[in-house]
Amino acid sequence: MKIKPGLLFFLIFCLSGIWEPAFGQKFVLLQRGSNQKSRLKFEIGEDLTYKSKDLDYFITDKIVDITTEVIVLTENILQPSDITSIYIKNKDPRNSTIKNLGFLGMGGGIIFLIATSVNSLYQSGNLSEVSDTIGWPIGMVATGFLVSKLQYREFKNHGKNKIQLIILYGE
Repeated sequence: MKIKPGLLFFLIFCLSGIWEPAFGQKFVLLQRGSNQKSRLKFEIGEDLTYKSKDLDYFITDKIVDITTEVIVLTENILQPSDITSIYIKNKDPRNSTIKNLGFLGMGGGIIFLIATSVNSLYQSGNLSEVSDTIGWPIGMVATGFLVSKLQYREFKNHGKNKIQLIILYGE
C-alpha cells in the first residue's frame, strides 16, 4: 500500500504536537488593573513561585494542569483565592529595562571617573583634578545602583490585582 505525501504530512503534523494549541490553551493570567502591558502569563510546565494564605514564605512548584477553578502543581493544588503573592522578578519584562537603566548609570559613572583620571594625568601628571569632580561619578554609580533595585519583585493578590485562570478552546 502506497501512502500519499499529503496524508503522510497530515499524520506527521497531527502526531508531532504542533497542532496541540488548536485543541486548548491553558494559562494563569496575572492582571494589574486594566492595563494590558502589565499582564503576565504562566503556562503549563513553567515554575510558579507563590506565597499562600497558610504559609508565610515562597514555594516554587511546577504547573502541571490548569482547570477552571484550580491550579494543579506537582505537589499542591491551589485556588487563585489561596494565593497571596507571586514572585515575578524573573518573569516581568519591565525588570530588564529597569536593570539596564541601572547599569547605564553605573557604567556612565565609571567611564566619567576613568576619563577624568586620564585627563588629569595627561594635563598635570597627577590625580589632583579628580578630587574636584569625584562627586559626579560617585553620584552616578549610586543612582544607577538604586535604580536597579527598583525592580518589580512580587505580584500581590489584592485590590485591582487579579489572578485569572484562562482556558481557551476548552476540552
